Amino acid sequence: MSRRALVYLLVLIIVAAPLGYIAYGYTQFSGLLAPKENATVHTYMVLHFPNGTYVAVPEPYYLNITKGGKKVPVGVRVYSVDVFGYLTGFPESDINATMLSKYERFTIIVGSTKVKACSKNPSEFRGDCSLRSAAVSEISALTSTLFKIPYYQEALKKGMDNASARQYAYEQTINRYDVRYLSMMTKVAIGTGRLGNKDHLAVVLIGPAEGGEENRIFTPRRGLLILEASSDDALRAEVVLIETILNFKWPSGEKNKQVASNSTKS
Repeated sequence: MSRRALVYLLVLIIVAAPLGYIAYGYTQFSGLLAPKENATVHTYMVLHFPNGTYVAVPEPYYLNITKGGKKVPVGVRVYSVDVFGYLTGFPESDINATMLSKYERFTIIVGSTKVKACSKNPSEFRGDCSLRSAAVSEISALTSTLFKIPYYQEALKKGMDNASARQYAYEQTINRYDVRYLSMMTKVAIGTGRLGNKDHLAVVLIGPAEGGEENRIFTPRRGLLILEASSDDALRAEVVLIETILNFKWPSGEKNKQVASNSTKS
């Protein structure tokens, strides 16, 4: 082989390898979004009241009430959300295992780069900027709060007092937190497993701006939680539903919401 041919071959390898890696990651990401067969699905109804309160209940509970003659009050928006159980076969267990595990880092993917329009020209955003911001703020606060817990417990075991342990957990959380847009390279990072794994939790928000068509929550693999919704209000409602499933309660007066019992049976 001539020197020129060898140089061409090396250039081809140098260029083709990264492109192949990107193509592979992007394809794998698309595969993660595809519904899996024979998955257990539990459906919840999330009600958004005019005063800003959200209530999440299992679908059977909602149907029993409405069939009994009670009507949903005027002005209340109702969202049906499917929660899939891909990992354990139990949707609620998947959510708990994903959100309550200890991770080295966590990243909130707030949506596509189109979300940037909310800070410059909201009218160009396909969706509702205020509701997307609310969804991002809520899931970020929830995730960071849960992320702190293992580090707080770790600090206590090291002999720190309560105040020092809380400060340690706070610092660890701030230093291990990242925010991304759902760009092509972020999709590649998720598809190849660099984001959303046993060490690095990734929470992905997919709304109408990203092509969200269904209201569903699923964990295609350990450390990866995906919220897809057909509207930004439904996306906000899904965050409340996750809190319901986790039986998570914000301190009184800190959040204006109400969540109902998440008990449901297969």
